[in-house]
Amino acid sequence: MKQPLLVIQRNLWMGILMAVLLLTMLGTALGSDSSVQTDSPSVFQPKETQHGFSQYDTPPDHFSDVPSLYDSYSQSPLIPSLDNKPGGVFLGLDFAESFEVKPTTRGGHTHIPVRPTDTFLPHVTSVYLVFTVHEHLSSYQIIGRLFSESETGMDAPQWLDEDIVDLATEDESGFLKFFPPDGVWQPGRYRVEIFVGYIANDVNKLGTMRFTIAPHPAAPAVP
Repeated sequence: MKQPLLVIQRNLWMGILMAVLLLTMLGTALGSDSSVQTDSPSVFQPKETQHGFSQYDTPPDHFSDVPSLYDSYSQSPLIPSLDNKPGGVFLGLDFAESFEVKPTTRGGHTHIPVRPTDTFLPHVTSVYLVFTVHEHLSSYQIIGRLFSESETGMDAPQWLDEDIVDLATEDESGFLKFFPPDGVWQPGRYRVEIFVGYIANDVNKLGTMRFTIAPHPAAPAVP
């Protein structure tokens, strides 16, 4: 009975010695590994400029409550002017005295301007702004507001007429219709400000178009 016990004890001690030897060899190998650097730099160095804060050595711990001036980026040449003919959702816009309607393959209708022009005689009952748009997956509104402009280009304080059209998903075109104030067009220049959305404001304004009402024709001379 003593001999098997001695064998077990001997094997146990040999196992302990082998484990100690392996741990010693592993520690030596890790200590001599030159790729492991104990003095590696931290992620952020205080004296370096990082993360886009060019004027700070470290990120600021406060932010200004004063917003940046809108004019500093709204006047960029890369931003389309809101005083010009709008693009965006529009493929085309034309003033006309009337239009034709043709069906489309999507179940909607296409409005085609008849004799498009930006100059009208005073006797026209209304002025149409006919437009086509890109295909869209949701319905939305287009709003147009009519203003009168003086010869110096000063804006009128109040719009003269407003028209709103609802575009369904199958609609690829539409029109806005404007009537003269007091039922009579006065000769001069008019502008139409165009908005996309369900309210007219500076955020959803896309552009501006203008047309002219020509002076009344001179009466024929009496012979």
